[in-house]
Amino acid sequence: MDREKITSLNPYHVIGLVVNTIIGVNLLTLSNALSRMGYNQWWFPFVLGMIVTLSLLPIVAICKRYPDDSLFVINVKLLGRFLGRFFNLIIIVYAILSVTSVNSDYVRLVQTSMINNETITLPLLGLVLVMLYITNCGIKLIARFCIISFFFTAWMFYYLQWGFQKGGIMHIFPLFNTNLADMLDAFNQSYASMFGYEVLLFYYPYIKQKEKAFRHAAIGIWICVTVYVLILLTSVAYFSEWEIANLVYPILNLFKAVELSFLERVENLGIGLWVFLVLSTCTTYLWVARKGIEEMMGKQRLWHLLFPAVVSYFLIRSWIPLEYQEFLFHKVTLWLGYGLVLWPLFLLLLHAIRFGNGGKAP
Repeated sequence: MDREKITSLNPYHVIGLVVNTIIGVNLLTLSNALSRMGYNQWWFPFVLGMIVTLSLLPIVAICKRYPDDSLFVINVKLLGRFLGRFFNLIIIVYAILSVTSVNSDYVRLVQTSMINNETITLPLLGLVLVMLYITNCGIKLIARFCIISFFFTAWMFYYLQWGFQKGGIMHIFPLFNTNLADMLDAFNQSYASMFGYEVLLFYYPYIKQKEKAFRHAAIGIWICVTVYVLILLTSVAYFSEWEIANLVYPILNLFKAVELSFLERVENLGIGLWVFLVLSTCTTYLWVARKGIEEMMGKQRLWHLLFPAVVSYFLIRSWIPLEYQEFLFHKVTLWLGYGLVLWPLFLLLLHAIRFGNGGKAP
């Protein structure tokens, strides 16, 4: 079998990876995260999109200087073996926490809405086993799964029409009553909903058309922005400001507005289908964790995949109180995500100091 075809990502693979890695479970809580913006929240994804696109520039720039290396290898080349692997270990922790955060949020949502009298053990175990199976097949299969998942779930946008019909369309007009403090708080609460594009740092060597990587990743980012805007427009039209601030999963309540003669609880269908988006995000970050461990160990072994998955599972099922889990899965993950997004700026500076040019490293 042609190994080059296995490890080469086409433009649509890159777009699919960016879109589905970003969305995950973030869409479920986005309206609540932007509650400080009130009815103005629907246009805020445009702000996020512009900032994310700008932050994509240094990511692609450092990748172009090391086109055949992932960030794990770049760190070792620029920082040395000891420091490079220390920061690689932090990235592995970030990847594991990202997997854990998404899985935890989803299985607890399933428990709350569908299996109130059961534990999360079996749903979580099933999720982890499927995640392992997909990830073990490599980044190209993950990209294909992302594309399939997008089309499996995109048709649910059809149900947004009920939210518009039953809501107040006048709510979507800008009120210009948002101050800078509200915008900064909304930015901090919602920027995690855009995390996923930074994984380009790790699968860039597998991209076939590297010179167009920025364009394809930017297309994926703005597809996500469009999805977010459509959902938030419907939320603003349908909910009151109090509901936006107090409903943790507003999109599920949007599903409750749907009236179908052959299906009573549409939200259960939506939760069930959402597992495709959850798996898309988790498999991508699990693949990152696996590649990091392989780089540190210098070889490929099955336990390099099993170890981060097992750690993620037991973090969710451990004795750690929920408030500490919340801090670990969301606050710490957010800070590490910010760090990873800004990290290429430091590497570009270090590259310029060491090699004194803007080209590839010798």
